[in-house]
Amino acid sequence: MNALLRFIAADCPRERFTRSLYQGLSTHGYFGFIAHYDLDGFYDAQLSAPERRASFLNELRRDCERDAHLDRPDLWSDVKRVLAERLQPQELQASARRMPAPTRRRPTASKREGLTLF
Repeated sequence: MNALLRFIAADCPRERFTRSLYQGLSTHGYFGFIAHYDLDGFYDAQLSAPERRASFLNELRRDCERDAHLDRPDLWSDVKRVLAERLQPQELQASARRMPAPTRRRPTASKREGLTLF
C-alpha cells in the first residue's frame, strides 16, 4: 500500500510503475481493474495522461470506499479503508506536496514478515 501511495504522490511516473503495483491493481483482483494484457497496456490505458490518471484515481477511490466498511479480509477491506481516506482529492494534493521520494532500500524478500498487498 505504501508503494502505491508513493507512486500516486509522485504523479504516477511510468518508471515507478512496477510489476508488483500492476499485479496488485489488476491480475490479483484486489481492486478489479482489468489487466489490459500487460503492464505497459495497463499503464497506457489507466495512467499515461492526466485525464486518465484522474479517472483511474476516482474509480480506485470509489472502489475503496465501497469495500472499506466491510469486515472482509478476502476483499482487503482494511487496506481499502486506509486508501479511501488517503485518496480523497484534498489528501492527494497535500501528500504530493509533502511526501518526499523514498530514499530507503526495500528489504529483501527473506526479511519481509507477513503478507503484503504491494
